[in-house]
Amino acid sequence: MLTGSNLLHTKQYNLRIVHEVIRLFGPLSRADIARRTNLTGQTVSNLAKELLELGLVQEAERRQEGRGAPSTNLAINPNGAYAIGLDFNRDHLTGVLVDLAGAVRRRADVELDLPTPEEALELMVGMVERLIAEQGMPRAAVCGVGIGIPGPMYHASDGKGYLVNPKSFPGWHKIPLADWLQERLGMPVVLENNATAAAAGERWYGAGQQIGTFFYFFFGTGLGGGLVMNGRTYEGFSGNAGEVGYLPTALAGDAGDAGAAGAEDSYVGLRFNLPRLYEALGRDGIVARTPADLDALVAGGHPTLLAWMDAAVDHLVGLVLAVEYLLDPEAIFFGGRFPDRMLKELLDRVEAKLPARRITERVPPPRLLLATAGADAAALGVATLPIYQYFAPAPQVLLKQGARGPAADLGALLGAASA
Repeated sequence: MLTGSNLLHTKQYNLRIVHEVIRLFGPLSRADIARRTNLTGQTVSNLAKELLELGLVQEAERRQEGRGAPSTNLAINPNGAYAIGLDFNRDHLTGVLVDLAGAVRRRADVELDLPTPEEALELMVGMVERLIAEQGMPRAAVCGVGIGIPGPMYHASDGKGYLVNPKSFPGWHKIPLADWLQERLGMPVVLENNATAAAAGERWYGAGQQIGTFFYFFFGTGLGGGLVMNGRTYEGFSGNAGEVGYLPTALAGDAGDAGAAGAEDSYVGLRFNLPRLYEALGRDGIVARTPADLDALVAGGHPTLLAWMDAAVDHLVGLVLAVEYLLDPEAIFFGGRFPDRMLKELLDRVEAKLPARRITERVPPPRLLLATAGADAAALGVATLPIYQYFAPAPQVLLKQGARGPAADLGALLGAASA
């Protein structure tokens, strides 16, 4: 139950509680909202009136509840606010514009080849401007932009937000990408590890809506991981929780320092590196440059690709068991940029090998599931971050200070958007 507070100075928190209950369970009557939040009927009526005036909710169909006049239900107003999510990696930039109900209104995608930070910034600015223009709405209607990018990430020296420092990106070192983009766009920008963002996308839009604690294996240019605990993404102390791709393989002992030059093969994530896979296929005379190309090869049972999966799955089984024993999740998702057909092949191979390596006392094991939020899960996930920052009933709202900045006043936000 999402429980509100009847204490003094909690109006903003209660507004968010009522809004979130309507988002999750609506359409709902005011009486239903009061029952779900433990707020008084009068408090709910006052908050609902303000949310209607702000344009965050709207009246839905009327419903008969016993005797008397039918009650008017409340539902999320999709046009109440918008946000943009950008999923960036060395080989692509995907952008989505979503409304307050989570529907994708616009989408853009471009294939890349490791752009410089400056080139990436220009591409992101251009994509955001394009999405807004195509939707034909004022910039003020967008409450913010979320960016998903490979880790590791570092806390900025002022403690506000993260710096980008992906190991596989030559020329990128502690880049303040969010600050750059925020200065160029003039709107809030939130940065997140793309694997954590994909887990958030699955939690908000996919099968993860019904699962409180799960791990998400994110197959992108390499391999990452995101963790959702008790319904919330868990970032860890430094923002890099779930970075399974940098765990050492059995080769690490032979290579010495896993971070040293020449020891790159000791990182398990490179066993799932797409550029390397494309190169291997190229040596067999197969031209493959995109996940769609891989899908066709999987469907045709190409021996080089099947052999690659057979070799990679041994490492993946070990990672699945490590997650299973350390975190005890309800489910483990396979998702990301790999085509669904390829993810299913990997999942089937893992399930076939797990019983022989799992202790018999481990009952029940977590479910292994294909992610359902699709290849845009990371973009969808980071698109939720600005919306979540403004609208979700996070406890820090009561303290008037959020984890990524001051708690937002919904009235002030919507007032600025309508100005």
